[in-house]
Amino acid sequence: MVYIISYVIGWILSIIYNLLNPSQGFIYNACLIQLVFTVGFFGVFNFIGHVIVREKVAKTIGWVSNGFQIELGIVSLGIGISGILCYWIRDGFWIATVIPFATFLFGAAILHIKEILKSRNFNPGNVVIILPDIIMPLTLIILLLLK
Repeated sequence: MVYIISYVIGWILSIIYNLLNPSQGFIYNACLIQLVFTVGFFGVFNFIGHVIVREKVAKTIGWVSNGFQIELGIVSLGIGISGILCYWIRDGFWIATVIPFATFLFGAAILHIKEILKSRNFNPGNVVIILPDIIMPLTLIILLLLK
């Protein structure tokens, strides 16, 4: 649920940023804010969840916490840092940030859906996450294509 809220906040921030800095246009500004805020927040929050409070997060997903969860958190942090750096580094860096973000989240969505179908895993952390796993990277891909 927190990722859906952060996605909505990202759009609100996109509108505000565009009102304050309209010269680049809304699509460009929305892409920037989605990268910096939404991807940045995702990475840092996912890091905290899978590294610092991993037992609690694993339980909400229906997992047993293990070392791979820490690796997942560290990878997420790297993606989040890349998102934040998009504020200062533009052009091809945006595409280079979206590729691992989209690959990671689309792959995660597929795995969560497989967990539902195969293991009947209807834990909230396994089900609710599917929407942001699809909509966040899809939004960035569309914004990049429109930019």
